[in-house]
Amino acid sequence: MDLDFVIMADDVTPRADGKLDIHGAGFDSILAAAVPAQHGRLVLAVRVLLSHHETESPHWIGVVIQAADGAELARGRADLEAMPDEARSEIPAGRQLGVGMVLNFENIVFPDYGDHQIGVQWDGNQARPPLRLSVLAPPGQP
Repeated sequence: MDLDFVIMADDVTPRADGKLDIHGAGFDSILAAAVPAQHGRLVLAVRVLLSHHETESPHWIGVVIQAADGAELARGRADLEAMPDEARSEIPAGRQLGVGMVLNFENIVFPDYGDHQIGVQWDGNQARPPLRLSVLAPPGQP
């Protein structure tokens, strides 16, 4: 498996053609007037590239959002079923199959200002270094 991308967004809508409509994407900071701060919605758009062999069995993407002190704030999982033989036979030899997934997180409470981590796992193994999500006071606020 190759991780093509992980994008934080306000909303992601999967389409029937496999594309992801991503809205409010590309941030790594949340402004909060006070902490603890509840963030209404955080969505991760994830796209993986699978080899022919990897499509033969089920897999999963796991996400853990952690506070600056390492405490777990939220956890999510997206499951990917094995591809049926007839569909797998249509993948050209040597070509990877791109699969998009969406993980929604609602009403996460961030206890403190600072840098938080979003860890991404593939079948229980770290898929990439954790993403950073900073919770900051608005400019001009002490």
